[in-house]
Amino acid sequence: MGRVGRFISILIGIAMIACGVALLLEPQGSLVVVALVLGIGLMAYGVKKLVYYLTMARHMVESLSILLVGVLALDVGFFAITLLDAPRVSIVLYLVGYNALSGVFGIVRGLESKRLESRWKPRLFHGVINLALAILSLAFMGSEQVILAIFCIGLFYSAAMRIGSALKPTEIIYIP
Repeated sequence: MGRVGRFISILIGIAMIACGVALLLEPQGSLVVVALVLGIGLMAYGVKKLVYYLTMARHMVESLSILLVGVLALDVGFFAITLLDAPRVSIVLYLVGYNALSGVFGIVRGLESKRLESRWKPRLFHGVINLALAILSLAFMGSEQVILAIFCIGLFYSAAMRIGSALKPTEIIYIP
């Protein structure tokens, strides 16, 4: 990651922390804001993947999976935005599904990294945290305040991981 990428990652992490603090300070109608943040984040991720596919990945071997992930993320992001007028339960279920899928994918990536003898503990730990947040969200589905606190904890954790990875020195492999 270059200096510009590190700077952008740190700015995104700070914005995530500010968004979490704002949600905790003003909890009224915050589930709508949570759905909006998730929707915009997923749409931005989908657009990023589609741009990557159109510029570089279409010439690569596993390019179809990048295209499908981009289209799916964009579609799910649009769906999250349409949930703004939906009942509170559907927004909570959407949040639970997002955390559960993110947790499962993180655990799978962590186990794959362990098999490849790479840095696997942070990925596995991040997946376990997301899965635990999904289970907690499901357990406390009736309380909007607890759901909001769980979402903010996940937001703070993701921001800390993003800032930490941006501040970590880049690993360089030297081949003699």
